Amino acid sequence: MQTNLIPALDPAPLPGPPWLFHVLWIVTFLIHLLFVNTVLGGTLLAALAGRTRAGARESRLFLVEANSWAISLAITFGIAPLLFVQVVLGRFFYTATLLVAWPWLGMLGLLTVAYYLNYVAKFRLKAGKDAGAILWLEALCFLSIAAIQVTVNLLHMQPARWERVADQAWVALADPTFLPRYLHFVLAAVAVAGALLAWVAVRRVAKGGEAVSCRGMASFGLKAVMISTLLQLADGFWLLFALPEDVLKGFMRGGAATMLPFVVGVLAGIGLLMVLAQVSDPLTQATKVRRVMELIVGAVVLMIVTRHQLRFIYLAPARASEQVAVAPQWDVFALFLVCFVLCLALTVYAVVRAVKDQPQAGEQAA
Repeated sequence: MQTNLIPALDPAPLPGPPWLFHVLWIVTFLIHLLFVNTVLGGTLLAALAGRTRAGARESRLFLVEANSWAISLAITFGIAPLLFVQVVLGRFFYTATLLVAWPWLGMLGLLTVAYYLNYVAKFRLKAGKDAGAILWLEALCFLSIAAIQVTVNLLHMQPARWERVADQAWVALADPTFLPRYLHFVLAAVAVAGALLAWVAVRRVAKGGEAVSCRGMASFGLKAVMISTLLQLADGFWLLFALPEDVLKGFMRGGAATMLPFVVGVLAGIGLLMVLAQVSDPLTQATKVRRVMELIVGAVVLMIVTRHQLRFIYLAPARASEQVAVAPQWDVFALFLVCFVLCLALTVYAVVRAVKDQPQAGEQAA
């Protein structure tokens, strides 16, 4: 089924070879996604941490404090991949956003509300008060944002659905892959945030932190990783077999280029479960906790590559006759690369300082 809603290809030539924009898109999206996962997964874990278990208050406080900078960095590092989407697939992506314009614009309101709720929760926790209801409301905002993002990403890959969505916007949610894709995203976020929480707890106890609370933080984080990874593996196969038949066949026929990242990503998930099963006391098994972090980040990288490949298999029929002119602008690319690397280095420096420069006992917090 074809649609006449696809805008004409921009006649302006690409300012560089297409492969370069694909690489930059994947790299910048990875950085953006790690912060997004920290925010979404961290908010969910903070809401789920409760009040009575050991390390619950410390877990909540760390996660909301991490969100206070991770939200800003997720937004900032979302600009670059959005620009590369515009260069490569702008006519598809922005048409999809127009078809669900009100939810798309509504993300700004949800993001603003969630951002301020995070600070309310942070101040209440620091004052020794409960923030459970606030954290759940914040989590609901971020879950809604994730649902909108998944909807737009599914919609922009399927121009054949645009006319129906233009008539009835709610049809955008009728895609059979929506729920497994949404769960895949949310569960990955929980795993990333859980691993981060466990790693921070191990680091704290190595620097003289209180063992009981740190053990509670680490155990809670690793339990979240275990449960979310088990569900993630099952959901991943649900998502794979929920793909349209032509897309699934195209993916399978891609040979090593498509199957290798997917298979290695699945093996990374299985390896992650094996490492988790060996952790009996995370505070004395710091190497295994670090390995959990490494395997999760590795799996995220591989799944991003698979996601990117599936996108272009979806869009292959609509782009079959696409002829793109290329006029490289290497000076502009060099300027971008210098600025990007510099900003990334400053971000790493700021995050490291934020983690290390914690007030000592008796100090007044800034």
